[in-house]
Amino acid sequence: MRNKTLIFSFLFPFLITIIAIMSIYTIYNYYETKKRLVNDINLRMNIVSAQLKDTLPHFINSYAINEYKKLIQNQMEDRNILAIIVKDYNYGKIFGKEFIINGKIREFDEIKDFYEANKEQKRLLKENFSFTKIDLFDEFDIKIAEIELYSSDKKLNNRLEEIIKKSLLEMLILSLFIIVLVFLIIKSLILRPIFDIVKAIQNNDEYGIPKENIIQNNVKEFNELSSKMNEMISTIKNSRSKIDEINNSMELILSSMNDGIWDWDLQTNKVSYSKQWKKILGFEDDEIGNDLSEWENRVDPKHLKNVCTEITNYLEGKKDNYTNEHQVLCKDGTYKWILDRGVIVQRDEFGKPLRMIGTHTDITSLKDLEKQIIKEKDFISNIIDNSSVIVAVVDNEGRMFKVNKFAQEFTGYTQEEISSVPFFWVKFLPTYIQDRIGDIIDEAKKGNVKRYYKASWFSKNSQEKIFEWSNTLVKKEDGSMDYLIAIGIDVTEKEIIQKKILQQKEELELIFDYSKDGIAILDLNTKFLNFNNSFLDMTGFSKDELLEKSIFELIAKQDNQKNKKIIEQILEEGFISNYEETFAFKDKRVVTNLSISLLPNKQNLLMIIKDVSSLKVLQEQAKLASLGEMIGNIAHQWRQPLSYISISASSLKVKSEFDMLTKEEIAETSTAIVKQTEYLSNTIDNFRDFIKEDKTYANISIKEVLDNSLNLVYASLKNNFINLTLELDDDLIILGNKNELTEAFLNIISNSKDALKEKKEEDRFLFIKSKKLDENRLELKFLDSGGGIDESIISKVLEPYFTTKHKSQGTGLGLAIVDKIVRERHKGVIEIYNEEFIHNQKQYKGVCFNIVFEKK
Repeated sequence: MRNKTLIFSFLFPFLITIIAIMSIYTIYNYYETKKRLVNDINLRMNIVSAQLKDTLPHFINSYAINEYKKLIQNQMEDRNILAIIVKDYNYGKIFGKEFIINGKIREFDEIKDFYEANKEQKRLLKENFSFTKIDLFDEFDIKIAEIELYSSDKKLNNRLEEIIKKSLLEMLILSLFIIVLVFLIIKSLILRPIFDIVKAIQNNDEYGIPKENIIQNNVKEFNELSSKMNEMISTIKNSRSKIDEINNSMELILSSMNDGIWDWDLQTNKVSYSKQWKKILGFEDDEIGNDLSEWENRVDPKHLKNVCTEITNYLEGKKDNYTNEHQVLCKDGTYKWILDRGVIVQRDEFGKPLRMIGTHTDITSLKDLEKQIIKEKDFISNIIDNSSVIVAVVDNEGRMFKVNKFAQEFTGYTQEEISSVPFFWVKFLPTYIQDRIGDIIDEAKKGNVKRYYKASWFSKNSQEKIFEWSNTLVKKEDGSMDYLIAIGIDVTEKEIIQKKILQQKEELELIFDYSKDGIAILDLNTKFLNFNNSFLDMTGFSKDELLEKSIFELIAKQDNQKNKKIIEQILEEGFISNYEETFAFKDKRVVTNLSISLLPNKQNLLMIIKDVSSLKVLQEQAKLASLGEMIGNIAHQWRQPLSYISISASSLKVKSEFDMLTKEEIAETSTAIVKQTEYLSNTIDNFRDFIKEDKTYANISIKEVLDNSLNLVYASLKNNFINLTLELDDDLIILGNKNELTEAFLNIISNSKDALKEKKEEDRFLFIKSKKLDENRLELKFLDSGGGIDESIISKVLEPYFTTKHKSQGTGLGLAIVDKIVRERHKGVIEIYNEEFIHNQKQYKGVCFNIVFEKK
């Protein structure tokens, strides 16, 4: 960095200050003058406006255009006015125009007549400084003229330019004067004494110490400076002689030390290494030279940059001392940790370091031990901080001076906050413990502490967690408390789970004891272990009698192979549900629906059994009612084929009597009769398939089952004038029971038929559509135009015994049976909702049964 002269250092700030002051003054003067001149212009414009407003109306009403032109010419003598333009409405009427424009404009310091077509004059008007518009009226308040008054800022700008030039000239003259004055003062009062001091200091000996004292000065400050410097020179001379003595003594001391010694000549980069320095690295005295590179090349490369930076900072005075730990390469190829320390022992007259001496200490074993300690500490700290337990240490004053990361995260307080004051941690405790904490700590100080207990802690945001605490007391030699280590394991979830288990146990016991359904616990051999009162009442057996029996012994129809398969299914799948079985209890036969589940211990079974005997009867009644209706449908379907057969046979008989019968007629009529009898036979087969109790499940076609169902009800739909629309292009093969699905489809169609019978004949529509959702799923949709179901009850229509019909017309089981067949037995999904649609350009609303079958 280039040094500045003293003159420059003094003059430059003075000059900057003067320039700043003059600039501020100039700016202030500029704006004040501008403000005054602008006010003058505005005042003058107001005066001119008033004069014109008072004088012009007289001339305009008198049509004295030359007179008011002279008036305008006189006003234009004011150089602040750029233009005065008059729109004369009176004069304009003479020429059949709205107005005539007259006026004057200042153009290049000349006053000229204004011409509206002159582009240069228009440009000058746009550059006006200010603009005023005045409307003139006669005594009848009729507008006779319009005055446009434009002002110019040219005079203002000229005046401001003069001010700036004058200010700059004044500032330049004043600055030159001050510079010359300050230069003369500095030279005579400051520079001359300083030059004398420098001259005396430069006259020095080989060590850079001045040979003679500095001459005294008349100026008080310089005289004191000279005296202090003379004292310093005397001290330096004495110190030099002492240094020589110390250097000689140091040689003796260093030779007896275990540390290596180095002596670095900073001018030549030559370094003297002691024998011990070389020995630490495994070298003999003659194996290492006296060059700096001998050390520099052996410093571990990853440490070298840091070492050089530390040395440079010390040499430049940025650090008070040089101390550095780094690794140095030994003769055997290994690295040793070295503590390197050094001090500057010689400088030149400018304070530049010339010589530096330091020590080399082997700290390898200390570093290894430190590394091991850090490793162990980090290991323990990681375990403590990353564990999901609270670890806290409290001293005998009640200050929790150590808490792990988990405790800080849970409480919401930092280590510094918790350890800031004694007993800060008491706020984490429940209130009933806070009141006793003083006594607890007092007991701990005596060496007594409760080792294990359970208690809550609360966080900053009042979150509570339950902990199992383990306390360890670290004692002093006298047996009193030194500090207390508390370890808390979070058992909140465990406590919650135990509480829930207890609650669930109580709930299950209530369900077990008060359930209307029979509940029993069985072993894997289906022997009874326990049961509720409802089960006892259902069976009629006593408790002791049941404990001697197996559930399979009570089944009305014994089938050991079937029973074995049931147990295997339960053990494999974990449960069996909605299983229908008839039991022979003590004095009655009961049809039941039962579910059996494997309990979590894998050793016992839970059985829930429901008496559905009455429901079974109602289902049979519902089916019989359906059969009765179906027989009626079949009767309708048979009328036409039977009538056709009768007519055909009668026709053959008549023709035979009159000998008019031909072989072709016999063959044609016979074929037609056979076709009609096949139709009747198919109807009987479909009906027989429906009424027989076939419970087997096989691969069946949804479309085929639906076609068979429609054959059974087609005549009934036709007789009730119900228009049936089918879109059954898609099909799916599923594992199911043909009879059950037929019953479900008939119940849905019957439900729609009953609703449609209430509508007009032309509004009775039933749509059945199949759509394949993917390879394994088929959607079957039944939609009628019957008006839909009340939204308040639509969610209940699948419930048993729920019906909106009169008791004489329905049992309320039809749709419940549909739900059971589709959802439970065929694992389908059924959805019932109201849908609005347009058919034949007419709006309808009806109920939609949407069923999705899936191929398993």
